[in-house]
Formats: sequence, C-alpha cells, structure tokens
Amino acid sequence: MSTAPDGTQDVVVTVGDDYVFLPDAFTVSPGPVRLTLVSQAAQLTHNFVFSPGQGPRTITEQIPIVAPGDEATMEFTVTDPGEYGYECSFHAALGQVGVMTVAG
Repeated sequence: MSTAPDGTQDVVVTVGDDYVFLPDAFTVSPGPVRLTLVSQAAQLTHNFVFSPGQGPRTITEQIPIVAPGDEATMEFTVTDPGEYGYECSFHAALGQVGVMTVAG
C-alpha cells in the first residue's frame, strides 16, 4: 500500500488462476482508498466485492469483472474501524476471500 499526494491510500490486489487474492489481508486507515485489482490469470475471470453483511458498515463499491490480463480500479471511503471481508463472488466457495482491516 502507498499513499498518493492527495491522501488517497492506494492498494493493489493481484489474482491469478489459483483462486487466491494477493494479499488476502491488508490494513488501511480511515479515509479515501483506491483499490486496483490486477489479473495475472491466463484463464480465470475474477471480481472484487465486499462480502454482504460483513464489516461495521456496508461498502457497495465493487469491481464487477476483470478478464485475464486486465486490471480495474475502484475508489471508496472508509470511516468505521474494523474488519471488512471481501471475495471474488465467482470463487468464494473455493476460498477466494480476504479481509481489509480499517485501523482505528
């Protein structure tokens, strides 16, 4: 993770053909976040959504689809400290899940 000059926290999460997020856990501070999902997959399509009903507050922003070799970015703001689960809804049953912690 890095912080842009405007204070936005930049997070990069990578996916491949193995049903995992790298990293599968990261920590941010309250404030604006820019998350980029980078696909290094040769075959699998992925997405990035915050797991419904998890976390102190609902985060509705998402990356609906990333094809093999592509990337996509979403921006959101977090205010409430705690753990927010995220997943690839296509592969959550196969264990492609993670946790974003908002430090408080």
